Amino acid sequence: MYLLSFFSSYGMDENPTKYLFHFEHFLYFFLCIITFIILMKLYMHASEKTRKRFVTFLLILMLLLKYGGEVIFVSEYYLYSNPVSSFTHPFLDYRTFFSFQMCGVNNVLLPLVIWFNFKPAKDFVYVTSIIGGLAVLIYPAGVLYGSPLVITFPMLRSLIVHFLLVFVPCFLMYTSEFKLESKNWKNTLFGAILISIWSMYGNLFVDPSANNMYLMINPFYGGPIPILNIIPNGYHVIVLLSLVFLGFLLVYYAASKLNRYRDVHPYIEKSAL
Repeated sequence: MYLLSFFSSYGMDENPTKYLFHFEHFLYFFLCIITFIILMKLYMHASEKTRKRFVTFLLILMLLLKYGGEVIFVSEYYLYSNPVSSFTHPFLDYRTFFSFQMCGVNNVLLPLVIWFNFKPAKDFVYVTSIIGGLAVLIYPAGVLYGSPLVITFPMLRSLIVHFLLVFVPCFLMYTSEFKLESKNWKNTLFGAILISIWSMYGNLFVDPSANNMYLMINPFYGGPIPILNIIPNGYHVIVLLSLVFLGFLLVYYAASKLNRYRDVHPYIEKSAL
């Protein structure tokens, strides 16, 4: 019975903001920070071959979790007469193959960009992966739902995937596998415009009830976050864009500090990853 409840999307629509800024939220965020530090300490001084294998393992894990979740959502559609949650859907559904959310897109793009070493896309994918992953870790409505003490595969899937969206780019930048530089800001801007157009296409033409990248409806309205909880739909996009822009600036600022530190304290051999 436990396995049946573990491999289930049951509860994913229940109380998505109940635990925000409560003990469960802070504990979960603290565990993410501790895990980040431990993994970084364990592998940042490893050999190039070991680092590559470590990153490859994490990227494969991301893809397995993404499509493992889809297996659950699709199987629920055919096993039960009533949808278990709003995530339940048939196999021939766009959600099986595509995502119009920034995190969902980067869940696939990040492994592909790293494995195929597609350099023009790295600036955008790395920065937005960090920002998107952090946004979910800070506002974990997709993780702390229902009862946080009842662990399910979809809950672990969301937690691990978004954690890795932050960790993998940071790890690659810290170990000098990739250098994020402000001179390539146009690559990030171009990617951000493309992902926004892609998300709006999903909102307007694929699923008019969707709210991809929160472009249609303010998800924070009436919630616990000051200012955001009183902004009407439409106007909230201005605030969200400002926050995303601030996120870009903070990531680039942190990267510039890291680059200067690496120039003074080079200790790791660069690889072609």
